[in-house]
Amino acid sequence: MDYDFLVKAEELELRYRAPRPAVRLGFGRAGLGFEEWRRVATRKLAEVVGVDAGVRAGAVTELRRTAAEGVEVVALVMAVADGLSVPAYLLNPGGERVVMALHGHGQVDECLRIRGVHEDYHHSFAIELAKAGHTVLLPELRGFGVLSDLAAQRDGASLSYWRWGEHMVYTLLTDAFQHGRTLMGDTIEDLLRWEDWLGTECDVVGISWGGDLACTYPVFSRRVRSIFASGTLGSFEAVFAEAGNAPAPCVPGILEWFDRADIAGLNAPRRMLVHYGELDVPGPANGSAAYNSSVPEAFAQLQEIYGSAGARGEVTLHVSAGLGHEMDVELLLEFLSS
Repeated sequence: MDYDFLVKAEELELRYRAPRPAVRLGFGRAGLGFEEWRRVATRKLAEVVGVDAGVRAGAVTELRRTAAEGVEVVALVMAVADGLSVPAYLLNPGGERVVMALHGHGQVDECLRIRGVHEDYHHSFAIELAKAGHTVLLPELRGFGVLSDLAAQRDGASLSYWRWGEHMVYTLLTDAFQHGRTLMGDTIEDLLRWEDWLGTECDVVGISWGGDLACTYPVFSRRVRSIFASGTLGSFEAVFAEAGNAPAPCVPGILEWFDRADIAGLNAPRRMLVHYGELDVPGPANGSAAYNSSVPEAFAQLQEIYGSAGARGEVTLHVSAGLGHEMDVELLLEFLSS
């Protein structure tokens, strides 16, 4: 037969979207006061995402030290599980305040300023924070950089997520799903371990995937003072169907219980700034598109939750003119100085 015999796309109906999610513990649907809602919702979020908030720091080894742009940088490694250790960088130990810096899709290189590494949307924000006098802990996140394949030293196996310029099948994510885990949950536990090792209060700054984590990990922390979340927050539906994001934030069944504004709202009343670049909109050349059509409603929901906690003024939205999906370092420094 000829190829023309086969059914063509224009002969089909292709406008599918999943049935409307229940979002049963969304703040506007749960019918609970803020404190009771936060207690019930935090417990369910831990269950769905797969977070043990009681994890403790593993053994930490200092590998080496150097100085860059007048900032002392310490390379650290923590043992977090059988067969797995993860790195982090401590910048400017002994600074004015401690900041946890969370990178997006990419790696820690772009948050520092490494010879031969081009500047990208992170704009070296970790080294800029340290130069401004802050102590910065910059963890490399599972699935990225030297952690791009967590089974790289296991013959015949690969648990990989992200590496620039390579075909990606996201086996780290799919393997987690079939074991009842999520990349989000496992990464949050790593951050809780690093926070436990720090042993002090901290501010959390993240962009893109790091922004997603900045909105979620502090829900399980008692040490986080404030949150600067860039390029995140819009509805889970829009993040994938409109914006074409990579799947790191994916949590099976999450929309049965929460959308992103509900999760971010669990941080109330701690201070939070949600940031976007005005050019970070859906389009064929933008794989992030954080500033999508779902953002206004999501932020309004977040304001409502903060208002119910008596802290409406503690959550703000800032859109940086002329910027895309990128860190506004000047705005970040201003936020941490106020």
